[in-house]
Amino acid sequence: MLELLLEELAIYTPVGDVLLVNEVLRNYEVLVEGISMLVDLIPLELQRLDVILGMDFLFAHYTSMDCHRNEVVFRKPGSIEVVFRGMRKVISRSLISVLKAEKLLKKDDLSSLPPDREIEFTSELLPGTTPISQAPYRMAPNELKELKMQLQALVNKGYIRPSVSPLAVQVLFVKKKDGILKLCIDYRQLNKVTIRNKYPFPRIDDLFDQLRGAALFSKIDLSSGYHQLKVRESDIAKTTFRMRYGHYEFRVMPCGLTNALAVFIDLMNRIFHQYLVQFVIMFIDDILVYSIDREAHEEHLRIVLKTLRDKQLYAKFSKCEFWLEQIVFFGHVVSTKGVSVDPQKVEAVVNWDRPTSATEVRSFLGLAGYYRRFIQYFSRLALPLTALTRKNAKFEWSDKCKQSCEEFKKRLVTAPILALPVTGKDYVIYCDASRLGLGCVLMQDENVIAYASKQLKKHECNANVVADPLSKKSKLPKSALCGIQVALLTEIVRRQSKDSNLQKKFGKSKKGLEVEFKLRTDGDCSTEMYRTLKKTYWWPRMKQEIVEYVDRCLICQQLKLVRRRPEGFFNPFPLPEWKWEHITTDFLFGLPRTSNGHDGIWVIIDRLTKTTQFIPVKATFTLDQLARLYVDKIMSQYGVPVSIASYRDSRFTSKIWPCLHKAMGTGLKFSTSFHPHTDGKSEKTIQALEDMLRACVLQLKGSWDTHLPLMEFAYNNIYKSSIDMVPYEALYGRPCRTSVCWHEVGERKLVVRHKGTSFEKQDDSTHKSFVETSQSGEGNLGTGKSDEEEIPDTFQLRTF
Repeated sequence: MLELLLEELAIYTPVGDVLLVNEVLRNYEVLVEGISMLVDLIPLELQRLDVILGMDFLFAHYTSMDCHRNEVVFRKPGSIEVVFRGMRKVISRSLISVLKAEKLLKKDDLSSLPPDREIEFTSELLPGTTPISQAPYRMAPNELKELKMQLQALVNKGYIRPSVSPLAVQVLFVKKKDGILKLCIDYRQLNKVTIRNKYPFPRIDDLFDQLRGAALFSKIDLSSGYHQLKVRESDIAKTTFRMRYGHYEFRVMPCGLTNALAVFIDLMNRIFHQYLVQFVIMFIDDILVYSIDREAHEEHLRIVLKTLRDKQLYAKFSKCEFWLEQIVFFGHVVSTKGVSVDPQKVEAVVNWDRPTSATEVRSFLGLAGYYRRFIQYFSRLALPLTALTRKNAKFEWSDKCKQSCEEFKKRLVTAPILALPVTGKDYVIYCDASRLGLGCVLMQDENVIAYASKQLKKHECNANVVADPLSKKSKLPKSALCGIQVALLTEIVRRQSKDSNLQKKFGKSKKGLEVEFKLRTDGDCSTEMYRTLKKTYWWPRMKQEIVEYVDRCLICQQLKLVRRRPEGFFNPFPLPEWKWEHITTDFLFGLPRTSNGHDGIWVIIDRLTKTTQFIPVKATFTLDQLARLYVDKIMSQYGVPVSIASYRDSRFTSKIWPCLHKAMGTGLKFSTSFHPHTDGKSEKTIQALEDMLRACVLQLKGSWDTHLPLMEFAYNNIYKSSIDMVPYEALYGRPCRTSVCWHEVGERKLVVRHKGTSFEKQDDSTHKSFVETSQSGEGNLGTGKSDEEEIPDTFQLRTF
């Protein structure tokens, strides 16, 4: 329970600081070895300690300490005895290194002007700048008292001196967390007319990348780092500030000047230049020493401390940390596991009140955006909030904004630990894109290195991204276009090596044993055309030219979709023993009505040879008329089938259709309701038929039913990879003579060589050939291999 005190208490911390407090936590529960104990605590801002248990607590719990055994025993009457054992392993090198460092890090040594260094702070003003002179701010009595004390301390150290400069800016106080007033000089007007120093600032992510493999860390924080660098004598007058007690100017670099940060980073980089990227990271006045083991860390600390001593740079011992396996550095927690967010910084985001203006939304996004590399889909989450910050946008806090804000807080609390990259190992980029934004994940050894995302602006969403890569030269730098290796093929090989089913088949294949699968093509337009032409013609680069021709065909690109089989296994129908014994059937209605009154097509397919019949029909046909068409077109040419598979259309489930086939001895098989995959062959054939109908509408004139016989002829003479031949050849035993078999060459005609094939009842070699191919294809749907060009024994030459 939090209780306010009647008056403030002055608390002296173990490092010598004085903190003022006015509240106490009564009966706070502390767990020691799992046993609950009550204690009164005073909340303090401690850098390195979680809790300090004083003599009042030790006295109340009858505590005794055994330094030899490294134990603390609590023997409070009426309670069980509790023994707390500390860490027995004491690393003497750590203690010795810290004790040696303390002498160099005492702030008492920083009591005079710093020595002359290789660089000094300079400030160049814009040409024609008039002297800046501002009236001093008014201050409260306690502030005036504090101002006088701090001024005297700066004068005693020689940091400031009285000035007669015509320039003068104001001073004010800022209250720190511990209640101490900090003197600040308002140099904003001077910074507006100062020429900027373009010294590069380090990137945080680049600094963290240097920590890969590090196991031990030490952090050294310089004491009043800016005051350890002198101002050039000619520029001292530009630092003048004014208050009630007169004019003063800085002889050392003050805080608040626009170029102070750049000059200080330049100084530190020059001092530790030879150790950067090896075991030292510099960021402003923080020095991070990292090593892979204890021996190396001891040597690295010795080098850094010796360098500080030689350059007469001093640090504040209370803010330094040594020999840690996990350390907080610039808002991040760094450890051997990687980089994670600082819980204290995350707490500030979690406790953020609901924004009430666009400015507050920008502040929230700015703080959350500092950790955007830890948040997947950051841009997508921020979309409702960024919409509030746009120009002329009305501020309305909607439910989407609330959800976005809460999701940000949730993601930050559960943010992952990002691994540090390892030199020499490959990176993998997983990327995704939509019309709203881009996103990617950088990974190494299946560990996340960083997340990245970007919202697309309105003009970027409307960009013709398909045409631009083909017609415009990329504006990206070469560094963004080079060095990326596609590891997809390697990943496929690696995954296949772990597939036990494939490995068994590969083993049989290597031993020369028969396996139940073969590699084949997916059967796109270019492959079908190549299969048809290669039987009669051959020319160099034949396959490639056919692919290029199909790619340039506008009709093919608009209508001929690539339909691939879904991944996984399924159970196909049993393979028929003879042609047109097992067929499938379906209707395609909804077509434009022709002059003959046709508005639909009856599709009938032989499951063995893939031969297809396209019969034009009317939606108003009765079952008697459909039965007559079936007898005239199918039964009269191919005989009575053994079975017919179809959908549960009302025309097939009525009484007449089942009675007709029962009398003929034909079995009817209906697909599962609302499951079109049962008869996938009919579905795929209708899709191809629709493409052919669209192509006829675009290229040919007249009604579609007048071209339907040609469509049937073309479809039955297209190569089918499942039977390794065209349906016509599978049905009649030899290829059909098509327009490909003749060609005008000047004044002569080509003579085409055909392989004569007599197909009788006793000669079933062709039947066996495509039956074996069908069996092999049915067993392994989903594997594919590009057709290689085959050179026939004889050639037909063409002249141009």
